[in-house]
Amino acid sequence: MTIFDRLRSIGLGLQATKQITTLIDHATLESSSPTASTDSDLLSVGTLLVPVTDSLAKVAVLYGLSGLSALLNAVKSGDNAANPQAAVAWGAFQKSQVTGGQVWRILTYSLVHPSFAQALRESATMGILGTATTRFQSFSLAFSAVRLGIFVPLLVTAPQADNDAVLINMSGSSYCLLGVFLASLATDRDRLSMRSQNDVLAATGLGVLSAQMLVRLLRSSGQTRNAGLASLGAGIVSTLIMQIVRRINANKPE
Repeated sequence: MTIFDRLRSIGLGLQATKQITTLIDHATLESSSPTASTDSDLLSVGTLLVPVTDSLAKVAVLYGLSGLSALLNAVKSGDNAANPQAAVAWGAFQKSQVTGGQVWRILTYSLVHPSFAQALRESATMGILGTATTRFQSFSLAFSAVRLGIFVPLLVTAPQADNDAVLINMSGSSYCLLGVFLASLATDRDRLSMRSQNDVLAATGLGVLSAQMLVRLLRSSGQTRNAGLASLGAGIVSTLIMQIVRRINANKPE
């Protein structure tokens, strides 16, 4: 068993444990909430796009990471994008570098994009879906999806990659957030309401964004597609587990 096989096993175990803990905590906190039965209990779709600003931690995770990524790639755009070593210099993942002690690349690779335009697109997507998930479910679930989306693509692609292969952001966090959001819609859609034109516009925008991401994923290939599908599936499964735990807690006798 190679070092990356060990890291993959350890990483899967740690992420699974952390994810389950987060989901159980979230489900426990929400289990006592009554089911929305009147208009006043429903959540307006338009509020899903209202930026979250009530906490520095939420702002940092939902918007700060995306902004840092866009800023980094704006500076990096002056380098030769076709040269993989330019990406390595900015923190991309490379097995030979990680085994040499630069383990921080497991995190920093997610900040490196092929171009500034793609960094902006990814930043906007994370901000929108992160906000929607926080409003619809909770910040802990959104943060869990962002974190899971950083590690899942590496766990899927890195063990099979060559030592000199260069891995950069594979949209793991945005696809994981998409999975959480779509699964939330499938299981909790009765909590949403359409009361105004703003709600219709918000629903249309979220629908177009989700469809565009799914089409882009299906048109991709190789490592990018595998990482995207794995991240999307992780988000869906995480949300379904949360919903199961929530319903079990709700049915427990007082």
